[in-house]
Parts: sequence; structure tokens; C-alpha cells
Amino acid sequence: MVVRKNINQKFAFISVYDKSDLDYLCSNLSKFNYNFVSTGATSKEIIKLGYKCLGLSKLTGFKEILDGRVKTLHPKVYGSILHKKDSLEHKREFRKLNFPDIDIVVVNLYPFKKYSIIKDENLAINMIDIGGNSLLRASSKNYRYVTTITQISDYKKLIQNLRKNQGLTTLNFRRLLATKTFKLTSEYDHYIYRYFKNDKNFLNKTKLRYGENPHQKASIENNNKISISKYQLNGKEISYNNIIDIDSGYNCLIEFKEPTCVIIKHTNPCAVASAKNIQQAFLRALESDKKSSFGGIVLVNRAINSKLANIINKNFFEILVSPKFDKKAENILIKKEKLILIKLDKINRKKEEFRSTIFGKLIQVNDNFDINHKFINLVSKKEASKKSIDDLVFSLKVAKHLKSNAIVLASNKKTIGLGMGQTNRIDALKIALDKMKANNKSKNYVCVSDGFFPFADGISLLKKNNCKIVAQPFGSINDIKIIKFAIKNKISLYFTKKRLFRH
Repeated sequence: MVVRKNINQKFAFISVYDKSDLDYLCSNLSKFNYNFVSTGATSKEIIKLGYKCLGLSKLTGFKEILDGRVKTLHPKVYGSILHKKDSLEHKREFRKLNFPDIDIVVVNLYPFKKYSIIKDENLAINMIDIGGNSLLRASSKNYRYVTTITQISDYKKLIQNLRKNQGLTTLNFRRLLATKTFKLTSEYDHYIYRYFKNDKNFLNKTKLRYGENPHQKASIENNNKISISKYQLNGKEISYNNIIDIDSGYNCLIEFKEPTCVIIKHTNPCAVASAKNIQQAFLRALESDKKSSFGGIVLVNRAINSKLANIINKNFFEILVSPKFDKKAENILIKKEKLILIKLDKINRKKEEFRSTIFGKLIQVNDNFDINHKFINLVSKKEASKKSIDDLVFSLKVAKHLKSNAIVLASNKKTIGLGMGQTNRIDALKIALDKMKANNKSKNYVCVSDGFFPFADGISLLKKNNCKIVAQPFGSINDIKIIKFAIKNKISLYFTKKRLFRH
């Protein structure tokens, strides 16, 4: 078969195990005059979707053999992928092959890792990808001329790059993808190596970018054998700190049922707000402490649409977590290549928490109780309004996820001052008050403390700053003195049923 390439004609080789979003890929590549070359099952799917596709076997004159084990390993294929397109000698030699000049290679590998945990060794070994791995390595080696796509999440980035460059990709983009590909293929081979060494624990781990600091190596033992990469839609490789921040933020976010935004910085919420809709919740959280929110992790418990995506993109954040991103929103957000997008619909609360110590692994039952109006009891005489009690409940949900000593100042279901991680409660309170004065002008606000005020100095400082509604745990030998102070100064003092320490 003789293949002649018109000046506007380009070819994409597509051979994918996971055929998700194949229609999106083909429809957009067609707009840039790309023709398709493919293998067996992928070729049938492309044709079924309504696109023309050249079958690889017809082009090479070599039928698939050994139940598909050998189908792409052919000199014509690799001649097309590996020839230097600016070398006259290479071009002369390539023309003799009468084969399409491939510009884009789209391959996702057999999911060996998924099948490696199954006891059937034959099934696992059948999932060792030979041809796909070879194609990816070849096209990445020739990145100066060929674009390599290994993940479905990169389809949109490819189309965006083509749109910006009149149907071609940039050298920097191709090199970035080649780097990503070699990382993927090296890890893929490493998993296979570990499998043959019978290192089953390794197969359930994902290597991370680094640990708490760049010089520290790190990995994550995947929960229920599902890698965190399954949740990631976009962005740079995830790190140890990223995962801890996402975990901290998600645990806080699931306390709330109404539209809520939590912004995390160094595992602590730095801004939280609830509202009638998620756009308003995000904006209110951001305005409560914009300085601390810079470069933070944003989590919301509602879907993100294009309008909110445009607002978010005007700011710098490292990670964005949502149960859903609509298509337009995702296209807007992935323009920031380093922004990590995590689609996290619903994960059950952890039943236990673990921490490594020099003495061994600490284990405790997780703090999964619900905080509601029944969680507090009035111990002074003046009762707070329903709106203020709602703010106390909101604040307690936030305080539960701050490092001790922790103070939350809030108004209208928005944090206006937070103090956490201090070695004494007065310092935490002063920090929260300073933040309130710097970022907010609220006159009516509530205060929540994760532990009791051991002396009247804390509640006295709140009185001086016009705070008249306070919630704290009971248990201090000075509880009676604190209650008398609250009654005398007409402060609505509530005791919580449980302490909220977080070390």
C-alpha cells in the first residue's frame, strides 16, 4: 500500500488499553487534519466512533500474531517514529518504506500493576506491555519531532497546545511529555522487577515527588490498592506534603453539609466559609485571609463551573480539590499546567489514625463525632441568638481540625481570625485577634477554643475586643471563676461536651 502525505496531512498513531475520551481525542485531532493509524481493538473503536482509521496490519503487510502479543514491533513503524525529519538522508530512507509519517504517538500501557495483585500469575504476566513500552520510548527519544501522549489527562493539554500553534506542538511541550514518559516507563519496568522479586508491598506503593523536604525520598502505600494518581486530573507530580494537606483539608471539609470552602496551609485551615452557593463560599473564605491563602490548597464540597474556575485562576493556589469539575471549568483550570486538580467525590471517614514514633506505631480511634447544637451547653445566664449559635457550631467544626492550641473567631459562618499551633492559649488568641483586625471589620463575632481557658485572662481579653459569645471545653479548676466572669460581664459562655485537641 502506497501512502502519500499531503502538505496539510498529518498522522497520529493511537493504541490504547483504556479507551476513555477517545472520541474527544479523535474529534479534536481531526480538526487539525490528523489522520489515524491504529491497531486491532483501538482501530475498531475509532471506526465505530465514526472516524477513518488506517489499520497497522494493512500498512505493514504483517498481521498480528500470538493473540496480539506481536503487532507493533515492525521496522516500518519504528522508521516512521524514529527518523529525523530534518535529515535529508533519513527522509530519503524513510520514503522507501511507503508508510505514514507519524507526528503524534498516543499509547497507554496495559495495567500491569492492577493485575499484579491477582493470584493468577499468567494473567499478570500477560499484562506486561512490550509493544506499548517500546513505542513510548522510541517516540520520546525522538521528541524533537514526535509528540508522546501516555495519559488520558494529557489529551486536553495536547489539544490546547495544538490550538495555540496552528495544529503543531512546541518543542518544550514535546520534551516535557518525553520526560514524563521516561519516568512512567522506568517505573513500569521497576514494578515488573519487584513483582518477579515477590516484593508485594512495593506493588501497593506509589513513589512521590519528595518528602517533607526535597532531599527526603517518599512514597505512599495506596489505600484499597487505588493510587492517588487515579484522583489527579492535572498538575505536577504530587508530593508528601501535598497529600497531608489534602487529607487535612478533606477531613475538615466533610464536617460541613452546606456549600463550604476550606483553604489549607501547612495542614491547618487558614480560611473557611460556608454560603448559599460554592462561588460565594470560596470568595468569602479568600477574603477572610487572602495573605495566608496565597499558594494554599483549596477544597470545596460542590462542583466547580466555568465562572468559578475563572475566578480561581486569577489567584495562585497549589492544589484544587472538588467532587466534580464541569468540562468548561476543567479546560480553564488546566491552562495552569502546574495546578494540581484532584477530583474527590466521596471517601469514607477513617476509623483509626496512625502515627509513627520512636517507641512504635501509635493507634487511636478517629474523632468522627458530629458537631451540632447539642454539642454545647450554656453555663452563663445570657443566651446567644440562633445565628450566633450557628456560628459557634461552624467554628467548632473548624477548631476540631486546627493544631492545638487553637482559637477560632468567626462571623456569619466565615472565619475572621485563626490562631493555632501555639505553646500557650493566650498567644493563639492574640494571633487570632490580630488577624481579625488586619483582615476583617466584623463587630459581632464568636470565639471558640479547642481547650479550656485556664485563667480569666483569655476571656478578659475577648471582652476588651468586644467578643460576647464564647465556647470552650469544661475541665479547668478555674471553671467556676470563668463562669462568674462571664455572668458578671454579660458574656454568653458555652461549654462543649468534648475537648478538641489536635497535636
